[in-house]
Amino acid sequence: MNNIISIKGKLVNRKITTEMSPEKVAEIVMSEKVVIIKQLFDETEIMDLRREVIKWGKDTAPIVLEDFRANYHCQKARVSNIQKVPHVFHDYNFNNISALPENLGKKLSILFESLRLFYNQLTGYNVEFGIIENAPYFHPQLIQYPSGGGFFGRHNHNLLPQKIGFILSMSKYRQDYKGGGTCFVMKNDVVDLEGHHDIGDLCLFRFDVDHWVKQSPLEDKFDWQNENGRWVATLAYFNPYS
Repeated sequence: MNNIISIKGKLVNRKITTEMSPEKVAEIVMSEKVVIIKQLFDETEIMDLRREVIKWGKDTAPIVLEDFRANYHCQKARVSNIQKVPHVFHDYNFNNISALPENLGKKLSILFESLRLFYNQLTGYNVEFGIIENAPYFHPQLIQYPSGGGFFGRHNHNLLPQKIGFILSMSKYRQDYKGGGTCFVMKNDVVDLEGHHDIGDLCLFRFDVDHWVKQSPLEDKFDWQNENGRWVATLAYFNPYS
């Protein structure tokens, strides 16, 4: 598909490098094309992190209302507070990684520090982790779209301050999930990433384009306790109180 650009990349000392310069990658993304950096993160490490997050979720009661200063998880089947569209997913939010159990905190820090450094390269920002009053800050997050009906309705965001959205695939296509990929509208064409965006791949997209996550197959039984489904990691940058 002309609107999906797949490139090679690797981690060097936990820093993301690609065959194109960060400036060129950002230029392509801002021109309304999806860039996928293939097999960037190690599958074994991703699955290990997923298991740690699931374990933490089982030991930590889910909450109902978001707390953008805390670490929390939430089972959501409602209309979103921010985007105002329906969704069904289980999100794990880590606004204060240093307060987490050591093993989980270390694994999350390794992953999201790589994403933070690359994000700053792409955007020209110099953002650190941490809660900042009256200003945007990073919100590391994992999302599970459960089998049997997980989805996220069509929505968009303001371009600024985020500029470029990150979606890291943390599931194996046709093994962890059979359907339910992310779709975008790029220059009036629907771009469906299903089958193109697999475990370890990092997807980059212009943040203000319409996008959604297709519903997972309904022939599967829905169960919040089921660990299967599609998993992704995102690195949002916004002021939750503005």
